[in-house]
Amino acid sequence: MRKILRMGVALLMLLSLPGCTDRIDLEDATLALMIGLDLSEKNDLLFYVSSPVFSREAQEKSEEFGAKAHSLRESRQRFDELVSGVTLSGKVQLFVLGRRLLDTPNWFQLMDVVYRDARFSVNARMIVYDGPLEELFHMQSKTKPRIALHLMKLVDTANRRNITVKTTVQELHRQMYEKGLTPTITKLDKATTVQVEGTALLTETGKFATVISGRETSFLQMLLQGKNGEISISLPYPDSMGKEKIIKKRVSFFVKGISKKIKTSVVDGKFQFDVDLKLRTSISERLFPFDMDKDYKKMEAMLEKEFLREYQELFQKCQQLKIDPFGFGLYARAYQYEAWKKVENDWTEAFSQAKINFTPHVDIKGNGNIK
Repeated sequence: MRKILRMGVALLMLLSLPGCTDRIDLEDATLALMIGLDLSEKNDLLFYVSSPVFSREAQEKSEEFGAKAHSLRESRQRFDELVSGVTLSGKVQLFVLGRRLLDTPNWFQLMDVVYRDARFSVNARMIVYDGPLEELFHMQSKTKPRIALHLMKLVDTANRRNITVKTTVQELHRQMYEKGLTPTITKLDKATTVQVEGTALLTETGKFATVISGRETSFLQMLLQGKNGEISISLPYPDSMGKEKIIKKRVSFFVKGISKKIKTSVVDGKFQFDVDLKLRTSISERLFPFDMDKDYKKMEAMLEKEFLREYQELFQKCQQLKIDPFGFGLYARAYQYEAWKKVENDWTEAFSQAKINFTPHVDIKGNGNIK
């Protein structure tokens, strides 16, 4: 009797479980792979979605829709009026922001539903596109996969080569609320085709400040993450800047290893950062004759001089714009907490007045397979 009673209780418990009663067949779903937020010339909020098409009868590989709305949640209702399946946001791979939108105060509030609704994917990549999102979402190519998958691979490949950052939705949330640094997002542009332009640097409130090239992003990434992925840099040789020369003297190298030390202090009421960066490199290209066996120290000194110039220009640009994509504020908080507490709510202003002493050390470990 007890055995029958236990089996009955177990059966009732199983019946109370939700199981798959709320399942949705793939053919009845619209999987949003890419979502876009833009601002029209009339200051209307525009929302876009791109999703794959699984029907064998369909000739297009994906479908794209756009709608005017006041929020992301409202835009989903608009999309449900247009698409044949139930819109699902758990597989979103890309969030694309229009360049005009980033000039709008408090645009980040539009992302509220992304963090509030657990069904949204927080691993989607954040992208800024310089142009109307409509042309990006409706772009079709016979030689490339679906636009969402193509852009995802484009961003991931560029990030592996350190010519842009890879900021996810979750990482953007951290950067927006972290007082010790300012946000960075992948920047896309379109000339003849969509390409990675570099990295968009935002202010502490999320507004667009400037864009740095893929070359400058490599320097930013080295200071932020050290040796992560492939880092290849090409620099001019000092006496190669003549306009009459077609083939100029340049040297390219791979960065094999990076170690950094950042000393934080306060001098005369202002923050001072002493940055010591050591790089182990290997020459990959040299467009001029040079005796590396005899004069490799001269080559190292030349590279150190160019590194110093590049970093000084990047530091100066960011300080003038009052942005800190390097995260120097994190070091200020960790090592000079009392001084940090006085300026934490206006760190970018304090950083603009800080002194940065940068010292590079280049160690050439390889010269390739030829002399």
